[in-house]
Amino acid sequence: MIRPSLLPFAPAVLAVLAGPCRAQDPAATPPPPATAPAPAATPAAERPHFRVRRWPQDRDVPLAIVGGRSLTLGDLAAHIERRHQPGFQEALAKRPEIQRTLTSDLIAPWVRHFADLEALRQAYGGEIEEKALEAAQSEALRQAFQQWLDGYVEDRKQQNRPTELTQDQINSHLQRFQFAQGLAAEVQGMLDLLEPGKFNRQELHAYFTANARTFGGQVTVQHILVQNRDAGTGILLDDAAYGLASARLADVKARLKPDGSNFDEVVPRSDDQRTARDRGLLRGLHRHDDRMPAALCRAAWALNDGEVSDVVETPYGWHILKRIEFQQQVFVLFTDDAMPTIEKVMRRARQEERLFAARAKAGVRLEL
Repeated sequence: MIRPSLLPFAPAVLAVLAGPCRAQDPAATPPPPATAPAPAATPAAERPHFRVRRWPQDRDVPLAIVGGRSLTLGDLAAHIERRHQPGFQEALAKRPEIQRTLTSDLIAPWVRHFADLEALRQAYGGEIEEKALEAAQSEALRQAFQQWLDGYVEDRKQQNRPTELTQDQINSHLQRFQFAQGLAAEVQGMLDLLEPGKFNRQELHAYFTANARTFGGQVTVQHILVQNRDAGTGILLDDAAYGLASARLADVKARLKPDGSNFDEVVPRSDDQRTARDRGLLRGLHRHDDRMPAALCRAAWALNDGEVSDVVETPYGWHILKRIEFQQQVFVLFTDDAMPTIEKVMRRARQEERLFAARAKAGVRLEL
């Protein structure tokens, strides 16, 4: 039995991690998160074209506006220190490798998840009991880490590398995983508490009947992407670059006919060259497709074949979609054997609705 050491996230993190854990290789520790160069000592002409926040001078700078409340860099740092990384604020001030998290691919997801937590609390705080929330969030972290660990061990097995992990190595992996993914686990845990997925047969049948095409169905869309975020880190572009991106988006919208009949002609103006080369095609999107942001999947499935979407914003930037076709790859019947899958999809759909409704109600605006 492998147990991770106690972290400040929640006592339930001590829950047993099921299944054998293998690997005995100090070099097997996951690599540190990819980071961009610290901008402080960089010549002005070479500084990043995305927004940079520094500690402690930008402590009071807003990272997001949620329901009229400003969430600052200081708020985020204090939360990470309290929940996931003791000593985080002092480390930000003294350790360059920690300072670089503010210009790495960690900071934008942290801001997004932190804003989601606030939006969910504002929308559904009356339904939340704190002790139950702690347990749900800790269980979400445990499950996410177990999934990562299983994949990590399997990768090593496929590479014919040692697969015995010591307890200390497991705990080290967990600490690093929690540092990077702890905020995401908090959001998932809150959603798990709000929508526990306990549906009776009648509820499942009603959901299946109303959403039968999502079971075994997929859609193909074209999209045009205008990047308002740095492609490497996901951080919002600085004011000058953001203004240029806004102008490009306006140009795309002006060129595109309302019926989308010239979509192929406008796709090459996409910022992503691979998108442009592939005619912007995204094939085989499921309704809840882990390969794509939820906002994009929602928009793709809301369209009819041939329709063009409004602007859809994702962690990659602004998209305009044109739905090409729907295909039913597999035909699913409502049977006892299918009910666990239907329940899983229904729970995920309800959690998604909760999250997007909370974001809309709070008018979430991300500043990083």
